[in-house]
Amino acid sequence: MSSFKDAVKSGMTEYLEELKEKLEGLSEAELHWQATLDTNTLIWLVWHMARVEDNWINKTIAGGETIWSSGDWARKTGIGADGSGWSQKMDEVRAFPQVDVRILISYYDAVRSSAFDVIDAMSESDGNNEIDRGRGPITWNWILGHVVVEESQHLGQVALIRGMIRGLDG
Repeated sequence: MSSFKDAVKSGMTEYLEELKEKLEGLSEAELHWQATLDTNTLIWLVWHMARVEDNWINKTIAGGETIWSSGDWARKTGIGADGSGWSQKMDEVRAFPQVDVRILISYYDAVRSSAFDVIDAMSESDGNNEIDRGRGPITWNWILGHVVVEESQHLGQVALIRGMIRGLDG
């Protein structure tokens, strides 16, 4: 019998696998390319996507430390930012360091493993747990749905940027 956990994990698996496919074979220049000075780079999007999932699930739902912190990923990647990219200015995006995408994917894989552990440990009723972030309460179920939607939107951005760089057949 399937549960809400299976549906969430299926969506999460699908977008991470697709992300990895979209990044395959891209050069460093392509990973750092911007269509305009006001658009994100692919490498920044990968970091942001992993940080979003890490913060929402491993920190907010689990109430623990992020994988970013516990795994010393700032040092491993050379990215000094503690945030997730939310509300970053474009100057900060353009100043994003040269990072090996394989290291970011390793971080994302670690985030995913931990996130699935958190989801697997949830009961059906845990989804109704509320968190008040100062703008009104949200539930764990809302967070899980939001993660799938936000990551899917960013995956669409990755696909668009790759298409701009390589064309439909690239």
